[in-house]
Amino acid sequence: MAMAAAAKRIMHVESTTTTITPSSSSSYVPASSLTSMPLEILLRVLAPLHPQDWARVAQACTVLRAACISALSTLTFLDLKNAGLALDDECFTVLSNRLGSRLRRLEVDCWHLSCGVLQNLPEGIEELALCGCDHHSNELLAHVADRTHLSLRRFAWSGFGGKVSAAGFENIAHKCRKLTSFMIDSGVTMDVNSVVRAVASNCPSLSELSAYNLSTDTFVYMRKCKVRLKRLRHKRRHGGALPVADSSLLLLIGMCPLLEELHLVDKAEFDGSGDVTDIGLLALADRALTLRTLKLKLAVSSSAERCSEVAVMELASVCKLLTHVELSNFKRLSDPPVYELIQRCPKLVELTLDGTPITDASLDLLASHSKSLRSISIKGCKKLSEAGLKALGQCGTLGAVNAGQAHGVTDAVVSALCEGNLSLKSLVLSCGNLSDAALKAIAMCTQMEELALHGCSRISNNGLRLLSAGCVWMRYISLSYCDHLSDYGVVQLARGCPRLVKVRLDGCRLLSNPSVRALCELCPKLRHLSLQYCVKLSDNVFQHLLSAPSIRIVDLGRAKLTMIGIETYQQQRPFVELFIDGRPQANLSQIATDM
Repeated sequence: MAMAAAAKRIMHVESTTTTITPSSSSSYVPASSLTSMPLEILLRVLAPLHPQDWARVAQACTVLRAACISALSTLTFLDLKNAGLALDDECFTVLSNRLGSRLRRLEVDCWHLSCGVLQNLPEGIEELALCGCDHHSNELLAHVADRTHLSLRRFAWSGFGGKVSAAGFENIAHKCRKLTSFMIDSGVTMDVNSVVRAVASNCPSLSELSAYNLSTDTFVYMRKCKVRLKRLRHKRRHGGALPVADSSLLLLIGMCPLLEELHLVDKAEFDGSGDVTDIGLLALADRALTLRTLKLKLAVSSSAERCSEVAVMELASVCKLLTHVELSNFKRLSDPPVYELIQRCPKLVELTLDGTPITDASLDLLASHSKSLRSISIKGCKKLSEAGLKALGQCGTLGAVNAGQAHGVTDAVVSALCEGNLSLKSLVLSCGNLSDAALKAIAMCTQMEELALHGCSRISNNGLRLLSAGCVWMRYISLSYCDHLSDYGVVQLARGCPRLVKVRLDGCRLLSNPSVRALCELCPKLRHLSLQYCVKLSDNVFQHLLSAPSIRIVDLGRAKLTMIGIETYQQQRPFVELFIDGRPQANLSQIATDM
């Protein structure tokens, strides 16, 4: 249960709460003893518990209920990102009044909140992260600016709709001049360049920036404002934005002499805007001696990468503080520079080499030398075999493995990975050869939270039953095109994994309405449900979706759905993004034509 749900239960416990009394067969402490116990002692008793457990404690007696309410005022950090329907305006208002002046960090899912309720935001917050802001306006940002203008240092925003404009963020930049970290992920209509320029102009201590589609001119403007970033995360979604190229690296190195984290992602088609050559990487090696995180992801279709292995080896030999490295889609990156990275950077925690021509030799060395490694991604590496992937089972410390579209994945590989890394929380594979034996091995990893297995036609309902019995903490699962799965297996999954947030079952043609009903009724935190090309779904599925309080994105197969059903659901849930076989529901005329 999320903290908000727990808080709501604390707030609404009836005055006739049960008083614990002693009996001949129990050793419960009488309520009178608790009454005489100092509050400080009770707070120390509650401190080791997770805040979500306070609601249960609060139901024991009125004394413990009062202690739990007092405990809320001692919190310095509160995570409400997964609160779901429990976090409504009433709950947030009461909770805000009880949190106290010690709260410094707050993370909130605003999906079920109105814009006006943030006028109750506790003052003194230094770090604020807002997500689910898909139907809000600048009013919400105005309340943030008014309530936190004296204290706010770190601000993060995620929202992809509504009536929020650049002016709302510019207001925060003008009032919250102590900002050191600004992170924004918003809709394509947002003028992000204007926002970032306002932050650069008004926040002289800015050292961390996360944004997308910033132009080269915006970075030049930031340099004129004497912004000295230590951490930069930037994603290029379309042409015209800063490319991953030599020119970009040279610009960033010049304006950020103490760079600790550089994360550049290129999602756009290559448009000839620049190359990555030895010049860029060697300049990075020469100037960025403070680097701890370096992530460069070229566009998949890019032909711009022309750097040699020598440059990567030089980078590794100089940047010895690196703990997180990504060099994705570097087509010339083979084993020798990877050897250098592994040997020169003994504290590697995360390594991503997607789309590179590395071989089993790199994985063998990695397994024997990188004892701090927690995450490895080798997606799309075509020169790997079963032997190399099995070697990862020797790491013992891995929490995340992504080998999607990599060669060599078998049931034996999955068994070796899971037996050797029982703390695995994230596993991504895509291989038609995997069977229920793989799911049985994965079930040993009881902390598993994210699992993606695509196109595994040998997986059956029995394997799904075994998986759901072992991986009760699962939050994200994708079993697209596992076409032997039926409603029975999905019902077992929903029963065993009630914490599911995102489920993808595209192309599972045996699934029908009962699968949706089970997921909506048994998984209260479900936000994203994708069942593309599931042709047995009918209009009754919309009644099940109405019972899912946290659902935000739905993608359904269209075969038996009618326009009346689609339009009716949209009217009842206007903020839910509805897709039909991957197409936005707003394109009703095209859908009607296809039907």
